[in-house]
Amino acid sequence: MKHLVTLFLIFSVFISACTATPAVAPVDPQATPVDNTPKTPQALQPTPASTALFQVVKADGSSVGMTWDDLKKLPLANLTVDGKVEEGPKLSDVLKAAGVTDFSEVSLNGSSSPATLTKAQVDDNTILDFNNHGTVKLASSYIPKANWTKDVSEIKVK
Repeated sequence: MKHLVTLFLIFSVFISACTATPAVAPVDPQATPVDNTPKTPQALQPTPASTALFQVVKADGSSVGMTWDDLKKLPLANLTVDGKVEEGPKLSDVLKAAGVTDFSEVSLNGSSSPATLTKAQVDDNTILDFNNHGTVKLASSYIPKANWTKDVSEIKVK
């Protein structure tokens, strides 16, 4: 009998735990909804195709944003420097795509080593190399490799 009473008590506690309704806080209609979806680090999120990688600032002050898709439409060129092949569109083709027809010099800014090139240096030996993290870097036989502009963010035309 003692076992039967113990079993009955355990069963009663189990049933009451299963049927108890949890307390729910009232909903505030003016509260901002909480987004509990897992967050992806910014670096791992896909970059929208319409996001400009860099701006081409023309001599008149207007600018054109160049996207990854814009660059992929341009013919690719290869440039071998220090035994390594760099690949990407020629800077001259990028400027043409941005509507630049005449200039005297071009300055590139990015995460390192700003560079300035004369019009004569913007030829087949100067490209925007596609790198491994979704940006481009300047690659040119006219500038030592250690001084190439990485993660180009702006090309300013004079």
